[in-house]
Amino acid sequence: ENIRSTEARTPEEEMAGFKLPDGFEIELFASEPDIGKPMNMTFDARGRMWVTQSSTYPLPNESGFGQDRISILEDTDKDGKADTFIHFSDTLNVPIGLLPTEEGALGFSIPNIYNMKDTDGDGKVDLSSIAIGHFGFVDTHGMVSNFIRGYDGWVHACHGFTNRSRVAGTDGDSITLISGNTFRFKMDGSHIEQTTFGQINPFGLAYDDLGYVYSTDSHSSPLHQLIRGGDYPHFGKEEIMGFGPDMKSFEDEATALCGIAYYGDTMFPEEFQGNFFVGDAVKSRVHRYSWTLNGSTPVGKSEVDFIKSEDPWFRPVNIKLGPDGALYIADFYNAIIGHYEVPLGHPKRDKKRGRIWRITYNGNQNEVKNLNAATIDELIATLKSDNLTTRMMATDQIVDRVGDTSINNLIALLNKDEVLPREYIHSLWALQRLGGVSNELIQKSANHHDPKIRLHTMRILREENFPPDFLNPIVAAALNDNDVHVKRAAVELLTKHPDMTALKSALKVHAETDTIDTHLIYTARLVTRNLLRNNDLLKKALTQDWKQHEKNVMAGVLIDVYAPEAAIFLADYFISESLPDNKINIAYRHMARFAPKGILGGIIKNAREKYAQDIELVSSAFKGMQTGLTQREEEVNRMLLNSWAVEIVENVFDRYPLTSAEKSKKVMSYQELAANLIGDYKIQSKEKELSAYLLQDNAVDRSELILKTSSFRALMKIAESNMELAEDILKNENELPEFKQEVVKVLGDFPGAKVNQILASVDNAPPDLGKAIVSALASSAEGKDIIFQLVQEGKVTARTLIDPKIEERILLNISDRQRSAYEGIVANLSPISEEKEKLIAERLKSFESIDQTNADLDSGKVIFYRYCGACHRAGGRTSIGPQLNGVGKRGAEALIEKVLDPNRNITEAFRNYTIKLKDGRVIAGLLRREEGETMVMADMTGKEFSIPNADIVSKEASRYTLMPDNFGETIPEDEFNLLISYLLAW
Repeated sequence: ENIRSTEARTPEEEMAGFKLPDGFEIELFASEPDIGKPMNMTFDARGRMWVTQSSTYPLPNESGFGQDRISILEDTDKDGKADTFIHFSDTLNVPIGLLPTEEGALGFSIPNIYNMKDTDGDGKVDLSSIAIGHFGFVDTHGMVSNFIRGYDGWVHACHGFTNRSRVAGTDGDSITLISGNTFRFKMDGSHIEQTTFGQINPFGLAYDDLGYVYSTDSHSSPLHQLIRGGDYPHFGKEEIMGFGPDMKSFEDEATALCGIAYYGDTMFPEEFQGNFFVGDAVKSRVHRYSWTLNGSTPVGKSEVDFIKSEDPWFRPVNIKLGPDGALYIADFYNAIIGHYEVPLGHPKRDKKRGRIWRITYNGNQNEVKNLNAATIDELIATLKSDNLTTRMMATDQIVDRVGDTSINNLIALLNKDEVLPREYIHSLWALQRLGGVSNELIQKSANHHDPKIRLHTMRILREENFPPDFLNPIVAAALNDNDVHVKRAAVELLTKHPDMTALKSALKVHAETDTIDTHLIYTARLVTRNLLRNNDLLKKALTQDWKQHEKNVMAGVLIDVYAPEAAIFLADYFISESLPDNKINIAYRHMARFAPKGILGGIIKNAREKYAQDIELVSSAFKGMQTGLTQREEEVNRMLLNSWAVEIVENVFDRYPLTSAEKSKKVMSYQELAANLIGDYKIQSKEKELSAYLLQDNAVDRSELILKTSSFRALMKIAESNMELAEDILKNENELPEFKQEVVKVLGDFPGAKVNQILASVDNAPPDLGKAIVSALASSAEGKDIIFQLVQEGKVTARTLIDPKIEERILLNISDRQRSAYEGIVANLSPISEEKEKLIAERLKSFESIDQTNADLDSGKVIFYRYCGACHRAGGRTSIGPQLNGVGKRGAEALIEKVLDPNRNITEAFRNYTIKLKDGRVIAGLLRREEGETMVMADMTGKEFSIPNADIVSKEASRYTLMPDNFGETIPEDEFNLLISYLLAW
């Protein structure tokens, strides 16, 4: 459940409830009162642990100054327990990301990354300055976190869910981070770069011996081997050329994965070495993953959980490999971990307890040395260590503390006859960071007999700026390397000098790679796209004679290259070829947006001929062209599409007339397309056909609701005189109540005196229809006055006005006079939340009275897709609602509360927006993204629609979600119970 029903345990009681594989031992490294609520951990060169703690999370301190801490923990007597605690800083505001430096630490505290210095050596900060900032923090469970120092010497970090940040280094070069991303920045804050785009809420980074960086994500995948510059899934993010692959899909993990550690040591048994360990803060366990390779592609496999806890307060949020070879687990010990599932200020959110656990195997551990006091010879000797954490820190010490004077020592090591690959690799990186790599050393390393050394040489070349005559021959040789990792790293280097040879090389690698090597395939496509983003090279590519497979790859990535030349290539390609069906809309949208005006007619003509017999594909192509023309920066006559729209409508109605008995979902989607086109392009020849359909006497199934609504909307767009149909529909006692509500909603989009008259004339409207009428009237000033009059006449209940979504619409642009009238009406009404609480209690009691032993999950599934399927999916990527994997773990009470009162706690990524247009309409929807000169929104059915920026008067974030808040009225109690049973089974 979201709120654990058990009581808190002491650390000793909690430890007694852990289950680990045979031979592994867990001990308490630190706990309250010595530390608070741990979030991120790391180690310094002296072997000490640094840990961020926040008692205020999830609520930031509004003053900007907090009481959260960074503490330094040390085990001075080597008994496996911290015995020295220094509070480095205790004035922080939800600190998460943390990295010790030679002078103190880099740490994130809302809203900046700070360079915190200890100038007098007492272990406490006495000088602090902003290194980079400021970062967004509207959502504190997805902020800047999980700092790790890379082989490259940069700091790599996660940027979290929902937040938007525009930040720059001191060089002024800025990046914009939108929700989940990863980035890197230089230690001195001089420069910052985005490394990946997407993931929903990455919270954890780790390196392996090969130099790959890994992350875990709360919603898209438990394991990603990140590809530099790759695009990854995110809520509302459209997949253009394709998302980067993951290592493994979700199985039974919860959507709250925190922290990832790669076990780079030999203190654990061999089967555990090279494994990944990921915290699962909802399921109170630590997952373990082994992995195998398909070419260069890692394929993760779930092993038996590494740690399970019988105490549901165990919340593993961070995992680190210590220099001693132990794994350390930060335990944000708490009854509540969910951010939006439970009110942020809920009193049972624990503010004082926190533990850090240390796991070893049979007591095996490394001797931890103080690298901060080591000589250059001792540091170089440490590069032999089996422990990756130790080797990385020794490398940093060589560069940061010893500096240039170590160059000769490093070169001497590399010139030795016998040198371990790991020694060589770390020495080579240290030289690169110190500016000490020569052409001769690069040549030697690129041709080394050990593939790991060749691989890291390719990675080093990415950080350098060698001229083409030196770099290109090395890359060309590496592209034919017998080690696939070297080959993959070499492909990434092709963007260093974008020319035709590089482009052809990337295409050649793609053609030669087995499809099971998804990471190399994606890398080759990503590099091809990035090369074609060079406009000079793109222009040259238009003049080349390409082989068919090369054209196919280029077309697939050029839909993500926003230039007229890319549109020209695609237009030529589509004359005889086509992309996969799911890319048709994107391709035609791209061509419509970027192609020169002179070829738009030809593109449309070709599409009309190519897809004439396939309604689904012609629909995708048409909608793409329609959207793309709207997104153009220059005006284009949309009449270009008129005759095509008429042709599509004729084709649909010839095959599937509205009077047809065939009413499958697919057929009605085609008819809906035709109805929308009739309205958008005012095809008056079909006006009578739509009217006759809406007024037919025979009963219409609920499945036709969307089609009927689209037909009525089309008629309203053709001529407002058609609103007289609304009067007939609203007075028809045999008409579907749901359809009457939709008719009212459509009328609300056409505000005016006649619409107000029709809406006000509806007598004895049932509650749902009454709410729809009030909501529609509230769109205009005159309509608000009518609402107040209807309340006085007893035709509308006063309680209707405090329905959350109606209240918001009434208060939008309300005058002082009207506000006074509104407040007078609602002054003595009890809060609507009291009714909700009563309903929730009643439904919970009803559900708990039912035997769940043999719950009818098949019926529950049907009900789920009837009421919820437009926005949610049972696994995989979602439509417009949140991921529901593992939702059953929330328990019946939490699920019932969320379904019946969805506005109680709103996830920021799914916040509704209210937009007022110049024509007076008020539109509500979910903001998905911005494209060109338009905003892309989604409605309650999950359908996306675009609004030109020029048409928008105002845009305001709503306090309410798109999710209906009337399921207590619309879902009968027996069906509701089946729905909850079905959700609990996830």
